[in-house]
Amino acid sequence: MTPESLLSAPAGVSSEAFRHAVTRLPTGVAVVTASGPDGPAGCTVNAVMSLSLRPPALLVSLSTASRTLDQVLTSGSFAVNVLPWSARHLARQFATGTAAQRFTGVSWQPQHGVPVLTAASVAAVCDVSSSVRVFDHTLVAGAVTWTRTDDRPPTVLFAGGQYQVGG
Repeated sequence: MTPESLLSAPAGVSSEAFRHAVTRLPTGVAVVTASGPDGPAGCTVNAVMSLSLRPPALLVSLSTASRTLDQVLTSGSFAVNVLPWSARHLARQFATGTAAQRFTGVSWQPQHGVPVLTAASVAAVCDVSSSVRVFDHTLVAGAVTWTRTDDRPPTVLFAGGQYQVGG
């Protein structure tokens, strides 16, 4: 597969039909945050995966149009904030509105220069290792430099077009 083939998709399935189909695939919900010259940036994502144990690394997928992506790549670091069910409202808050509205009323603390949501049940700060644009998203690999985990289950999932209780 060539780099050029990663940027173009074959015709055949509409974006609307595809979106409808993939809403049936349960995914975890997290908020990716970063620091920038205009303050913190963040967005809700459902594409986060463990990439490596040696070294510990995560992979996130962000829209190429995302202000958060710009801040992640400019600053060279980001946080992945996994939301407990009790903080599910943050998933919606970080999915809509302006950058300033996303952090309105949200408690966070800087860790290694990156905003980490206080409500997160799992948080990881990462230094960007590499990134690659694929279609309308950019995959960002990050080496984990800090983590926090607590036992506030359950987590938020997204399936069937709505937020649901995870395990």
